Amino acid sequence: MVTRSPFDSSASPSYSLTMASKGDDVVEMKARIALHKGPPTSPGQVILDREIPSDSALVAPLVVRAMDFLRSEGVIRPGEDSKIALCLEEALQNAVLHGNKKDFKKKVRFQIFLSDAEWSVVVSDEGQGFDPEQVRNPLKSEGIWRESGRGLYLMSHYMDRVEHYNGGSTLVLARTI
Repeated sequence: MVTRSPFDSSASPSYSLTMASKGDDVVEMKARIALHKGPPTSPGQVILDREIPSDSALVAPLVVRAMDFLRSEGVIRPGEDSKIALCLEEALQNAVLHGNKKDFKKKVRFQIFLSDAEWSVVVSDEGQGFDPEQVRNPLKSEGIWRESGRGLYLMSHYMDRVEHYNGGSTLVLARTI
């Protein structure tokens, strides 16, 4: 069980995430992706809170349930269901596979928040986080043909705000209403 709270009012950004490849080719990810020290501030009222063991088979049912919930709340814009579902799937799979290394004893916490201005999703794992400098650029030659490695890019493209906290073990995805 995740014992630490993913929220704290003293969180401050330390640097922005860039997608870098070997050589001089560096593609700047949108400025809205950032890695912050410490936990995030509370993004609003919790309207859904779930926790799953680190098992990839449990991700799809949670995404389906979350999408149904977001539709019932009326916060998903028309025609964007598949984009939002993809972002949720990527965030949860990253937590299970990369964060918790598929350790069934470790949990992934999934929360949906609602405020007056936006809705957001917070995904927290019990892993060590990640080093943004080690993230490969999915748009460059070696990244284009890889079977994985596009999740951060896709999330940053489809969401209005993507931020990482706690060294990368907590992810906040947000969309304006």
